[in-house]
Amino acid sequence: MSGRIGDLKTAGNGSRKLEEKRPNRQNYSTKDCGKKLSWKPVTLRWPLLMSIVALTLSFIAILEFLSHKSRVAGAVAFTESQSSSSISFAYLYVPTVIAALYSILWSWIDLDTKRLEPWFQLSAPGGAKATDSLLLHYPYDFLAFAPVKALHKSSVFARSTVTVDVLSSFKTTARLIQVQDQGAILNTNFLMNAYGISWLGQEMPGFVTRQGALEPFEVNGTLAISVVNRTWTAKTRLYGTSLNCEEAEITGHPNGNSYSNSKGCTTFPGALNMDPISEFGGLYFGYYTDQHSDFSLQGCGCASSINSHLFLGLWGKSSEDHEHHTTALFCEASYWVQDVNATVTVPTMSVSSVTPLGSRFPLPDSKFNRSAFEYIIGTGAQSVSQRADISATTSVIDQTADLLGLGYNYTVTNVLGFALGLSRLPLVQYAEHHNLVSSLETAHKLLHALAIKDLLTGNMLDQNERQGLISGRAYAIKVVRSLALVVESLFGLVVILTLALLLHASRRKSQLCADPASLRDLIEMLPKDHNSLAPSADPTQRSEKLRTSLVRGKISLPRSATSIRHRLESNKIIATSATTLKALGVDNGQQRRSSPCRTLPLEMSFAVGFAFLILLGTAISVVVALKLILENGNGLPLPSEKTVVNQLVLNYVPIIFATFLEPFWLLLNRILCLLQPFKELSGGHAAASQSLDLRYASLPPQLTVWRALQARHYLLTSVCAIGLSANLLAVSLNGLLDTGFVSMEQSRPFALKYQSLFRQTPQRRGDPQSVSLTYRYVAKANITDGVTLPPWTAPTMYFVPFALSTRSQSGFVEAYKATTRGFGIEPNCRPSVLNHTAFVTDQQQFWYIREPTSAGRSVTCGAFTAPHGGQNNSKAALEVFHQLNPLNLLPSDSGSGSNAHANVATNATHDEFLACNGVLVAGFLRGNLTVSFDNVKTQNSDSSQNPEILKINELSSTWIACRPRLVTGLYDVIVDPNGHIKSHTAIGRSDESPSYLFVDGTSAALLVSTATSILADGSNTAPYWHNDTFVDTWFAYFVKHLSNSTDLLDPVARVPPFESVQPYVEDIYARLFAIVLSLNQDWLSPADSGSTLPGKMIVSTQRVFMSNSMFVITVTLLALNMAVAVSYWAKRPKRMLPRMPYTIAIILEMFEVNVLYHGARSVTDLGAK
Repeated sequence: MSGRIGDLKTAGNGSRKLEEKRPNRQNYSTKDCGKKLSWKPVTLRWPLLMSIVALTLSFIAILEFLSHKSRVAGAVAFTESQSSSSISFAYLYVPTVIAALYSILWSWIDLDTKRLEPWFQLSAPGGAKATDSLLLHYPYDFLAFAPVKALHKSSVFARSTVTVDVLSSFKTTARLIQVQDQGAILNTNFLMNAYGISWLGQEMPGFVTRQGALEPFEVNGTLAISVVNRTWTAKTRLYGTSLNCEEAEITGHPNGNSYSNSKGCTTFPGALNMDPISEFGGLYFGYYTDQHSDFSLQGCGCASSINSHLFLGLWGKSSEDHEHHTTALFCEASYWVQDVNATVTVPTMSVSSVTPLGSRFPLPDSKFNRSAFEYIIGTGAQSVSQRADISATTSVIDQTADLLGLGYNYTVTNVLGFALGLSRLPLVQYAEHHNLVSSLETAHKLLHALAIKDLLTGNMLDQNERQGLISGRAYAIKVVRSLALVVESLFGLVVILTLALLLHASRRKSQLCADPASLRDLIEMLPKDHNSLAPSADPTQRSEKLRTSLVRGKISLPRSATSIRHRLESNKIIATSATTLKALGVDNGQQRRSSPCRTLPLEMSFAVGFAFLILLGTAISVVVALKLILENGNGLPLPSEKTVVNQLVLNYVPIIFATFLEPFWLLLNRILCLLQPFKELSGGHAAASQSLDLRYASLPPQLTVWRALQARHYLLTSVCAIGLSANLLAVSLNGLLDTGFVSMEQSRPFALKYQSLFRQTPQRRGDPQSVSLTYRYVAKANITDGVTLPPWTAPTMYFVPFALSTRSQSGFVEAYKATTRGFGIEPNCRPSVLNHTAFVTDQQQFWYIREPTSAGRSVTCGAFTAPHGGQNNSKAALEVFHQLNPLNLLPSDSGSGSNAHANVATNATHDEFLACNGVLVAGFLRGNLTVSFDNVKTQNSDSSQNPEILKINELSSTWIACRPRLVTGLYDVIVDPNGHIKSHTAIGRSDESPSYLFVDGTSAALLVSTATSILADGSNTAPYWHNDTFVDTWFAYFVKHLSNSTDLLDPVARVPPFESVQPYVEDIYARLFAIVLSLNQDWLSPADSGSTLPGKMIVSTQRVFMSNSMFVITVTLLALNMAVAVSYWAKRPKRMLPRMPYTIAIILEMFEVNVLYHGARSVTDLGAK
């Protein structure tokens, strides 16, 4: 054999020299083999292999447990957010990391099994053929197994949204307050809530249904899981009511009908007033008499305890004979409580379902003050008079404008209005007995439920702890059962094969006393007596002789320690001279001439390296391009609707690439490990620790990094590190692509409902019923109760509506987006000083200012009010909110201008009216009053408690004059499926109400004037000088709640400066203006038939995305792969061997015929030879 490792570089005087540093460890040759035969590696011994079996079985058990949990509990783990870092790490990366470590462990076992098989064969009795031992060679890895390895490394987990149910402990948080306190606590505020629910679409309060109110409950302790859209289900009590009605006996009279019941009650309310348009009419009469009610059973013939809880409900149609066209019912409510299982939605606590658990039990009067409740719903006032804000003391809620939508245009009492609003039946159907009973009972149930809610308190001792259920949608980590079964099967196969390996390894004989992992160990295995392999003059003949003897004969390791006696007897390998070589019959010139072609393995060829670099560059390009596509396209659609397919495409396929990459790097690594000692030897001056004593073969290529670093083989170090990083690349590729829900926009035309044109605005003067004052209740519900504003209304803007499309086929419709016109008001409020009459002129006060008209003239604009006073000689506060009108100023009888009279200038021009009506004045006053009688006001609406103001002392005030300007412009709006505004963005600058937006005689000034008139009329109800912080006007009520403070209204405090009140006045004005427009959409011109508006439908759909962190890691690792690959092929070992030293025979053959073999002997042996 020529062209061998013996081609050493010449050193010194032409001799070939191999230096060896004294090793600091005991090598194969220095061991006492007599006592340590039968050596086996730790990887083939039973402790490690049984540990592997136990570990693999635990993996199977864990997978099966997680699969069972996933099936039973719905998931393995839950998270409230799909971006939870800890959960994502747990299911995306931990399994892959474990699989990578498990794979490295098996690589070590696999390596030792293949590496030591020739020595086990040689240790067998009688030895072994060379083909089964010295010539035996196993591939380092089989690339066709990469998909199977990828399946091991891929995750069997998938993320999805699931419904979960978790048992938990609950406790009651509120019970009914003491019955003696209920009369003072219960006020008309629940009537306001009933109005919002009946007409404004207000959501039901927490733990309240239209059937009754629940005792509230909550989770006792912390939640076991985090879920969204969650519900709580627990046992609780339901408080409800039912009506027992009997049809009244009707007796006709000239002026109306009388109505009688079976309990001796006969009442005559007079003629039933009918709506002249629909010709229908209805009434609700409670039992109790109050100044706020026009009629009561108590005051009209039914004053007895047996009838004290009755009410009379009437519905009729205009006719000459009322008797046959009127339905009359006497009803009495019964109140009950029942144990139920209730389900509420968190966090709103809205009731989803109620399941009865037993019979209903009467709610005794000792627990519920039914009289206080029935007094309020019948009269609109509290049974116990006390001060409160206007929202809690409004006796009759104006529902006229709301009833117009049902075709009914007449005033009704509170309960009847709620009944009509909740049932929404055609008017003619209420004449049927069961429909009228059902409608009244629906209203009664709602009112009772809202009243019970106000009477529940958290002050209690017994919290009644019990078990309940938490349910909801959670982002869940589920086990893909089909993949889990495949992985479990593979693990089971690993267990069987491991046990077979353990059994086989335990029976095998070993004549080794140490690990033959280095070249020195192999050289020392050569027999000293090798006459059959004696060198000849022709090295090629000698090589052939060696091969022939290896193939035909059997080779074995000797069984006695004394047979293994050839050792290095010197610390230095003695170099042979040219004379010695000639004596041995080895002529170097002849050897070089007869050398065969030197070679490198195919894997180290430049063609393979170039192809590998192209592959890595392509991978980087694909990842970067995919990242750009995903970001610009807002993700990509899921490959399939099936979870297993998505799991394979998004996780398994990327891991295959990393799994193919890993064995290729390991192959390059192993080749470099084999050639590294020969490369060092071929360079000359090689230390034994960096050549003959290198033990790279005893560790998997991934784990040789430390040994390579110690030997200063930096290229090998980098290759080892990059091979090890292939496992990290598998982790990053496994988490590179993930799914998430995202909002997608789909183009869609929307039908227009209205044009952006105002065609009519009703004139408020002389027509008080032409528009609705409902805006007060809408604003109250929004500001204080958080109720959503009406559709197409933002806090300070109103937008022209368009028709919303139907549902999407590709996901859940979240919202709609289009460009439409918005209208709002710029209040433009400034401080003002008003001329006034000290607020005392025949119990009527007025003030005025001068305003310019559009014609360039000026007009006197003022306002009147008749506020009443509180207590004598006490500090009081007053808030006013008025629209101005043209005034005629009249001198007083005494001629004093300070006490001048005034009246509205009815002869004012249209321009003068518009100039004055466009001004809104707000005032905050403080004064010390002298009144006609001293009285402490206990109820806002009780006019008998309002003394006349005789004098105002120490008056101070802050006045604000707002000259609003209508603003409009185009906006990009996003609305939910119900038309509620989610966001709005102005496109460009808002216009100052261009004239082309107004037709049929309307104008911006008229629109502002009309809306301002509505606001002023509805917001300044019954102004009152108050000595407390309760408010009697809606304007003051809104100021109080928007400022979230009573400081601006406190009579003891100094009058607030302009800067303190301006933001709230402007905010109130802008809010109320937008609400007024939303409630009067008929002011807009209808759109032409077939008109459409381009827009987009926003759909929530699940898409594929790329993790930013995994993208960075993946690209970085692939770039490092490219850098190491360039270094590998640039610095690869030169061609120095005729064949690769894959087998023991090849290595022994090299050294048997090489001078190194002879140099490995002692000096005495060389002299004898």
